[in-house]
Amino acid sequence: MPCARSPHEKLSRRRPAAAGALVVAAAIALATSAAAAPPPPDPRAPGLGGAQRLQALVDRVKLEQQGLRTLQARFVQHRESSLLVKPEESAGEFSYAAPNRVRWEYASPNPITVVIDGNEMTTWYRDLGRADRLKVGRYSNQIFKYLGAGGSMQTLLDYFTVTLVMPDKDKKSDTYRLELTPRYARIAKRLKSMTLWIDPQRFFPTRVRYVEGDGDVTEYEFKDIQVNPQLPGDRFVLKLPAGVETRVIDLDRDAKAKPGSGS
Repeated sequence: MPCARSPHEKLSRRRPAAAGALVVAAAIALATSAAAAPPPPDPRAPGLGGAQRLQALVDRVKLEQQGLRTLQARFVQHRESSLLVKPEESAGEFSYAAPNRVRWEYASPNPITVVIDGNEMTTWYRDLGRADRLKVGRYSNQIFKYLGAGGSMQTLLDYFTVTLVMPDKDKKSDTYRLELTPRYARIAKRLKSMTLWIDPQRFFPTRVRYVEGDGDVTEYEFKDIQVNPQLPGDRFVLKLPAGVETRVIDLDRDAKAKPGSGS
């Protein structure tokens, strides 16, 4: 007979990964600060070498995304974890406002709201009457820095080894695929690998897959993407009802408390 799981273990199995929410937010923000420049060459132009094609794609993403202020989309999330009996699929709505405000509204299988506003992330488990407020601090800043948010997308190439897989000419809906592997151990401790699928028309990430340091796998697919929609003023404000039990976690403080955490 299997042993009963504690409420905390059950909650942990349902929790959208903190690193994941930040990673995807940073991936969406890859190139919002690109400066005006002449149009880059088409990544599929004849005669380009592998490194030239990758640089052309990076430059094209920067060009297309430099005007991104807000974004809204439906999402499907697929998770594989040692804490899950079997892979889990969730669905909901995603909202983003530059440079670092995000809202995930999970509708199924469990109603969960996640709001990231700067250095704080709040996760509200609506049906459980519980909330976690994470002070992500330096942890958030490092992830956004490593993925190029708030700076040049060139940072992506500085911190990751990137392999570009070109679209299949015979598949009109196929995408560019960027396979990223961290160059440095301090990044790999949290993020083992990451894959971005870039739409060849909008040059925007439509799928994001990442493998965390502990081997957990999460993949997001975005649908019905709206670029620069008018979002409600309170979209990134989460007001918890009275009676919701709230726990505050400081990831930055916890990291400093661990020996060798600064490596």
